[in-house]
Amino acid sequence: MKKEFLSGIFFLLFYSPMLSQDELITNVYNRTTTSLNGSWKYIIDPYENGYYNYRYEPFDQQETPWASAFFLNSKPKNDSDLIEYDFETSDSINVPGDWNSQKPELLYYEGTLWYMKSFNFKASDALARQFVYFEASNYKTEVYLNGKKLGVHIGGFTPFNFEITNIIKETSNFLVVKVDNKRLKEGIPTLNTDWWNYGGLTRDVKIIETASNFIKDYSIQLSPDDSNKING
Repeated sequence: MKKEFLSGIFFLLFYSPMLSQDELITNVYNRTTTSLNGSWKYIIDPYENGYYNYRYEPFDQQETPWASAFFLNSKPKNDSDLIEYDFETSDSINVPGDWNSQKPELLYYEGTLWYMKSFNFKASDALARQFVYFEASNYKTEVYLNGKKLGVHIGGFTPFNFEITNIIKETSNFLVVKVDNKRLKEGIPTLNTDWWNYGGLTRDVKIIETASNFIKDYSIQLSPDDSNKING
């Protein structure tokens, strides 16, 4: 038991920071942001057919992914082009919010659900940088913008962000998010748990816009040695 506990702590401390490549931006609500909250399209994918090919290889690790990869948001080019999914004609769900309490058929669902949001975006400045920010998503989250994978985050209660400066466009952007809330032996919660295992984009989703050079993280506090001095 002790060995398993220490292994779990090691995983969380060592691997978790590597899952999201971008350093977290703080003080988001005092920055220039654009909300992506509201109605999103979604597709349930219990067998993860939109993520793996027939060899159980992730589409996003292939040099040329098949059109059946959900993150590509592909459209048939002709009547013979077989694409068996369509976000545009799929049902909608609200973000932020878990899927379990929004749809009766998803009350007990644990597995993969794909979200898609179409949007336009006008940058305030040609030199500005943009980041997509998720305040929380439960549990394993893989994020794609315009068919490009941004990264992965594991954890249901912590914020994360990815830079999208060179990917975002003025029109016809599509943000696809794969959320998987399957319980795992080494996950949180584990296989046996005493709380409801909600899934989904449970908190705000935003685009953060910054100057080309900016401070990502900062803090201020009273000096422990001098009550008239502030450290930053």
